[in-house]
Amino acid sequence: MASAFDYALPFDIMVGYWVGAASVYSRKGSYVMSTKSFVSVYWEKRYQKLSFRESAEDEYEFTGAANNYIDTRKVDEKEIAAQIGSATPRAIHGGALRVLTFDLDVNGPFCTGQSGPVTLDGRQTRPDAYQFHLKKIEESGQTHHIYNSHHLPSPDDWHIIGPIVGPIKGEEGQVGLAVVQFFRRISYDVPRATVRRLK
Repeated sequence: MASAFDYALPFDIMVGYWVGAASVYSRKGSYVMSTKSFVSVYWEKRYQKLSFRESAEDEYEFTGAANNYIDTRKVDEKEIAAQIGSATPRAIHGGALRVLTFDLDVNGPFCTGQSGPVTLDGRQTRPDAYQFHLKKIEESGQTHHIYNSHHLPSPDDWHIIGPIVGPIKGEEGQVGLAVVQFFRRISYDVPRATVRRLK
């Protein structure tokens, strides 16, 4: 496992395999629910395209076999492309309740991305902090905004907090739910099975 991360290189500190929990609270602060999830973040095109793959509730089984992992900061990008384009994707254990996937176009400290009806932009605000804005337009035309503040106080800890803002009983711009997430790094490399196209 390599750990030579440079905080000053935007978004690189996020690369790796993470496990964590998200807790959801109502707009008045009442606890609603929690979920566990695994997150893979890898460079599809080094320092230009960052891929984010999150699966909730144990979609992936953790194993320590070295050949099941790939360090996207070191391998040839052709290997990443071959994995993404594989006609026979590797087996995935279990089933996820939800999957959140993004490919982010990175331009220095700024990034943009889209996954289905959700668009995203983000920025590095200091070496260990990022802000993201996600926007989802429903079929009804109503728009929900998700604002996330990301803090990485150490290379192995990732904290995310932010509200979901949108139409609540017809009222625009009010906080609906607040989401708090804590992730811990499992590996600096990501499981090969998580290197895949957007769903």
